[in-house]
Amino acid sequence: MSGTAHSGGRNAKSPEHHRALGTFQPSRHAGFETPDLPHGRPAPPKPLTKAERAEWDRMVARLERAKTSSSVDDAALYQYVQLFAETEAIKTDRAGTRRLLRDLSRAMRSLTGDTLVTAIDHLLQLKKALARDAVQLRMGHLAIRQYLVEFGMTPSSRTRVKIPKDDAAPSRLVAFMGGKASGQ
Repeated sequence: MSGTAHSGGRNAKSPEHHRALGTFQPSRHAGFETPDLPHGRPAPPKPLTKAERAEWDRMVARLERAKTSSSVDDAALYQYVQLFAETEAIKTDRAGTRRLLRDLSRAMRSLTGDTLVTAIDHLLQLKKALARDAVQLRMGHLAIRQYLVEFGMTPSSRTRVKIPKDDAAPSRLVAFMGGKASGQ
């Protein structure tokens, strides 16, 4: 998965990439391999609600179309869909709270005395709930964005996702030398 210098990700080049670019230095790049992740459709590690399942299927389809789907993405994808469903639930709750606030404001016009004081207290509680929900939504959206960056699903992160071609072309050095890449 992709990452950025600002998201904590490390976009290290593989030894093969360094060889192709002619920047391979044995003292720095030898002795390790870039893992070849298993391709395939990830399976949810736990049961999903209807809303979570819909987002799971939507994201898996996107990852498959982008050719970045891996069966080991299940845990990160599970956390993403849980977070997505939670933020959608907060949006729904917020709409209900706004309706209650509107209805209470209308009803307050005819109230007096202690009932008016009680209604004002409830009105303030509803406004506090709306403010709390706004903060939770903002934080949820930021967290969702971080997951989307990790999956290469934002415009800027998409350019950093590199997918090997099935018919890999010879490196520039091999092509320059007039030879063929190994295995061709």
